[in-house]
Amino acid sequence: MLFNSIGFVFGFLPLVLLVYHGLAHSPLSALRQPVLILATLVFYAFAGSQFVPLLLASTALNYLAGVVLERQAGHPGRQKLALVGAIGANLVLLGYFKYFNFMLRALNTAFASGFEIELIILPLGISFFTFQQIGYLVDVSRGKIGAGKPLDYASFVLFFPQLLAGPIVQYRETVPQLAKAVPRGEIGRNVLIGLVIFALGLFKKTVIADTAGLYARPVFDAAYDGTVVGMLDTWIAAFAYTAQVYFDFSGYSDMAIGTARMFGVVLPLNFHSPLRARSVVEIWRRWHITLGRWVQNYVFQPISIPLARFAVQRGFDQWGALACGVLLPTMIAMLIVGIWHGAGWTFVIFGLMQGTFMVVNESWAAFRRKDRKARKKAGLDDPAWRAPVAQMATLLAFVVSIIPFGAVALDDMGLMLGAMLGAGPAFVAQADWPLGLTGALATVAVIYLAIYTAPNTQQIMGRFEPVLEWTSQWSRLGAISPKLQWSMTAGGALFGGLVLFLGIAFISRGTTEFIYFNF
Repeated sequence: MLFNSIGFVFGFLPLVLLVYHGLAHSPLSALRQPVLILATLVFYAFAGSQFVPLLLASTALNYLAGVVLERQAGHPGRQKLALVGAIGANLVLLGYFKYFNFMLRALNTAFASGFEIELIILPLGISFFTFQQIGYLVDVSRGKIGAGKPLDYASFVLFFPQLLAGPIVQYRETVPQLAKAVPRGEIGRNVLIGLVIFALGLFKKTVIADTAGLYARPVFDAAYDGTVVGMLDTWIAAFAYTAQVYFDFSGYSDMAIGTARMFGVVLPLNFHSPLRARSVVEIWRRWHITLGRWVQNYVFQPISIPLARFAVQRGFDQWGALACGVLLPTMIAMLIVGIWHGAGWTFVIFGLMQGTFMVVNESWAAFRRKDRKARKKAGLDDPAWRAPVAQMATLLAFVVSIIPFGAVALDDMGLMLGAMLGAGPAFVAQADWPLGLTGALATVAVIYLAIYTAPNTQQIMGRFEPVLEWTSQWSRLGAISPKLQWSMTAGGALFGGLVLFLGIAFISRGTTEFIYFNF
């Protein structure tokens, strides 16, 4: 079941909210969490009922692994062995469903063999709930959390607002909220706040992202078919697809956060205007924030800390230490991020491109460190041109890297990258573009104007703590002027209603799946 469907908006969600909050303030309040878990299983079954047993088995086995890890806290060797085994089992399961077909094709190509198996269908959300549970296992092994109660753990994994595409939450973030009922006086307030956040996300998805896709997909499809594409139409498609992915995932994140808020649960921030960043490093601090946090905690740091210690022990100079402690772990981490997004060489290239951009970024920052300190000591500011130039260069680098992200295979990726560099005609008319070239240019221009000048959802809803740590950590990052904030007034209700109406109205063009559901 999709968030951007009439059945979810007018059927499933209102019914589950009514039952959940009704139970919470009745003698049957103990059934509140089981009902939410059952609703999640029904929600998941709409996407693929054949994988419900897999989801249940994964949840049960990871909880049991957490219990074992907690009981082995006094035996580090045995605990580490249990942790490696549990993580390995999760990765084998993920690898089989997500990467086995890809690896088999690669082996057939490398060795000219002809091994064939039936196409393995990817269970929806497996990357998300697998990473979330691996994070739980590591946190238990580190003593940050206990294994918890079975019902609490099931609620942690089987919470439908964020099950299919995140945010990738931590156990200690959501379980305390799910374990207690929302006070009766807060229900209406939470539902209203959540509904406005949801409406903004739905608007982003159906009005903006799906519109941008009308100008991106025809060019990607033409390249996949081997049709010649021009330089101008490829650049337009690249900018349009960047905007499509941007608002598609931002919209999904808003809808997940808004839906959870209706149940009284505040989720962590997952998307914070990343294209306003001035470096690729900053983009990945603001794009898919919870995945970045997961990679930082469970991939980058475990690699970086031993390598940094190794560099110190061997007496490496500044650049050697930087390479060991930062650059190499960064490249590995971004390669994993690329592969996480999909099983294909295009995603490997996407990850390597992002890693390369970040390595260059970190190296340049290290090179300029003395200069920055000297300028700061002298009370000098950076030249006015530096920020917009950095922002433009960052955007162009990311837009180029979106080609392997959106391409199906290496051939169409190469065709489009070549076209962007001028290896072909200047422009090939796209018959499938609404309103032709003029419509494409105008649509892309308006969308990017919104990206750089309009407040994001969190900024609009800022006075209501829309996400965890909003006031303490995120509200000061990327602040824009003038501030436009929603309030619980007649005008605010009218605004929320209009945004929701437009989001629902544009569903009539056809319901499209979220891009991140493919991951």
